Amino acid sequence: MTTSDHPAAAELARLCFAKGIRHAVISPGSRSAPLVIAFSKLEGMQCLQVIDERSAAFFALGMAQQLHAPVALICTSGSAVLNYGPAIAEAFYQRVPLLVITADRPEEWVDQGEGQAIRQQGVLALHMKKSVQLPRLTSDDLSRWHCGRLINEAIDATLIPVPGPVHVNVPFAEPLYGLGQRASSPLTRPIAQVMTESFILPEHARWLVGQVSACKKVMVLAGQGIWSEGLKKQLMQLASLPQVIVMTEATSNLDDAAFITCIDRAIEGVNDANENDLKPDLLITFGGAVVSKRIKGLLRKWKPAQHWNIDLGQRHYDTYQSLTHDISVSPEVFFAQLSGSAIGNESIYGEAWRMVNEHLLARHEAIVKATSFCDLTAFERILRAIPEGSDVHLANSTPARYAQLFDRMQGLRWFSNRGTSGIDGCTSTAVGSAFASQRPTTLITGDTAFLYDSNAFWNGHLAPALRVIVIDNGGGNIFRYIEGPDKDPELLKWFEAPHGRDPLALVRSFSLPWKEATDEATLSDGLGWLYGDHEQPAVLVVRTDAVLSPKVLREYFKKLRD
Repeated sequence: MTTSDHPAAAELARLCFAKGIRHAVISPGSRSAPLVIAFSKLEGMQCLQVIDERSAAFFALGMAQQLHAPVALICTSGSAVLNYGPAIAEAFYQRVPLLVITADRPEEWVDQGEGQAIRQQGVLALHMKKSVQLPRLTSDDLSRWHCGRLINEAIDATLIPVPGPVHVNVPFAEPLYGLGQRASSPLTRPIAQVMTESFILPEHARWLVGQVSACKKVMVLAGQGIWSEGLKKQLMQLASLPQVIVMTEATSNLDDAAFITCIDRAIEGVNDANENDLKPDLLITFGGAVVSKRIKGLLRKWKPAQHWNIDLGQRHYDTYQSLTHDISVSPEVFFAQLSGSAIGNESIYGEAWRMVNEHLLARHEAIVKATSFCDLTAFERILRAIPEGSDVHLANSTPARYAQLFDRMQGLRWFSNRGTSGIDGCTSTAVGSAFASQRPTTLITGDTAFLYDSNAFWNGHLAPALRVIVIDNGGGNIFRYIEGPDKDPELLKWFEAPHGRDPLALVRSFSLPWKEATDEATLSDGLGWLYGDHEQPAVLVVRTDAVLSPKVLREYFKKLRD
């Protein structure tokens, strides 16, 4: 079997396959030729070409998110590498495993006027779990051993102790396109990782259980993640204790009648009369990002006496400025040790929160029913129409916020690029996710985010089950709602950035099927059409009023409070 005649490229591809990597997303280039040859000639390795490096990186992010396994990401040298930056930062904070492999010029040519030779070694290190530079020459046993050891370390670091991106920079001297025979005996053996799981020591577990059992007001707040059914059952058992309330968001993927699942809606019921009854004495947090700015502000104001953060990677997140205990185990282990042992007390904390939540739900339903067509009502119709068993991707920033206001159907999985909360690759991530999962996938995005990621469909790997809903309200409509930018009409244009472009023009340029909705009737018809049979991704553009929608959202929260 043939491979690249560059030993580092050949060994990198071989060890990737030996250690379980089966997918490589490759952008074209010359300096990366040895990598392309080595990976593409490896039987069983699926190589996917995506031309735009920024889009390719988000596409790989979406794939790895679904596969729960590292995806290799390969590009040429120079500025191509820098285009990976936004997706790498997202993968770092969202803990998605990516093996970023960048071809490079020989180090001797850096800063010497040679084309595509930049200071590439470690250029993405701030948002990498690990960065390694492979040796350019592997002419003796010691250098070959060194090269193989670095590759083993890099691949393992994508998953252990927690997932994330890792950078392998590989310098190549010309010629680049030569072929060689795959070595009959491996240059380096794969180093296997034996998976382990930590737990809380018994004496510490007894103390934690005692605290939960004695405390009168315990709040559990779940961040972003895809969690096991076992963890959900443990949280349900914990939520049955009278002193405990569990709060989740769409991207927590933990929906149950026992939990508060619409945080932004529920906390509008907090007022001077009941605040003391609703603020927690013990806050337990786990998972990734929390969307709600309201709960962050409230908890920073309340400053619970104790805050436990549960994280295997020991992030030391003090989001609420009250961290007292950093517990370095997985949430599954923590709640398994806690939920079966903690006992209830005479508290009414959980019931107090549930009463507020039920009261606000009734107000919410009345407000939405009485509201004319706008972003709020459009989201209510859209979320009801998504078929069971779908994956839903929420673009930043308006869709990720609106989705938190509505009760969610069972059987949906929710995703969003909330690691860095950028708009730059939301569509590409959904495209990669749909390709890897082959599940029905809906992306709900705004017009600015959709246009920003305009190369997402410049991709030969579009899954027919992908559906895209673009809420076109004429620009960055969130800035008409956020306190500050809306106060000065002269400055608003710099934040809102009205683009004057029609998302449908972009859709037509990729020859995708589309429909347009401008009111409740056409939205209903459009959703029926969208979730019909299509041979390629279909797009529904929903036009809403740029001035009315933020006004309605302000009124919505005011009416909830009143």
